[in-house]
Amino acid sequence: MQDATEAPVGRHAGYPLFVDLEDRLVVVIGGGAIAEHKLRTLLRYGARIKIVSPKITEGIQALVDEGKVEWIPRVYELGDLAGASIAFSVCGIPAVDVCIHEEARSRNCLLNVADVPEECDFIVPSIVRRGLLSIAVSTSGAACTEAKRIRHRLEDDFDESWVAYLDLMTQVRDLVKERISGGHDARKPIFEAAADAGWRKRLAAGERISVEDAYNEAVALAQSVSQTTSESGGHASAVKHDEPTTTATTAGKER
Repeated sequence: MQDATEAPVGRHAGYPLFVDLEDRLVVVIGGGAIAEHKLRTLLRYGARIKIVSPKITEGIQALVDEGKVEWIPRVYELGDLAGASIAFSVCGIPAVDVCIHEEARSRNCLLNVADVPEECDFIVPSIVRRGLLSIAVSTSGAACTEAKRIRHRLEDDFDESWVAYLDLMTQVRDLVKERISGGHDARKPIFEAAADAGWRKRLAAGERISVEDAYNEAVALAQSVSQTTSESGGHASAVKHDEPTTTATTAGKER
């Protein structure tokens, strides 16, 4: 039987991808509430935004006044996608959408047309964000309501404690890369120990964990696992460190 992870995806399923939009031009055609929502999301990712529309919402006008968005106060014209990496059409006019699609294809600009999947090069998934954590959910346009419901369930499973936890993990990872030589193979046991250290639950419970203490704890856990593996003849014991006891060096307490 073919593994589900190796089976061909459906004809309309898109390739999952996270794109760096920092300082890239994104063009939005349309100036209503949907456009405003997209603008605010795009700004969080550092995109340069140009909006083309005769009218815009008060919220978009505020962004224009703040210099965060460039506004072209007219209907779409051929050439408006020049230099754009991606574009969104939310004007709701089918004839205009066709023209935008043709220009996007000629410029190799990826296009999303609201509520017209056959004109889309990509779709925008339902997203759960917790600091550095991003979880994207998509049904490839088949059931957007279900995607939102799945997102709501994930929001309950992945609470705000993930923000501080991943910030700590990032800083510990940087220390490991700075202090441990030998490349990935030498560092991997410490990365795995850090993931098993139970820091997220401890942070959620109000414990303060310094980066230095977290680093020392991860190194100690990695050494303990290595010693256990050696003593058992190469077979690592299945030790879970979900709620580990803090070390004598005040691991888990801010100094």
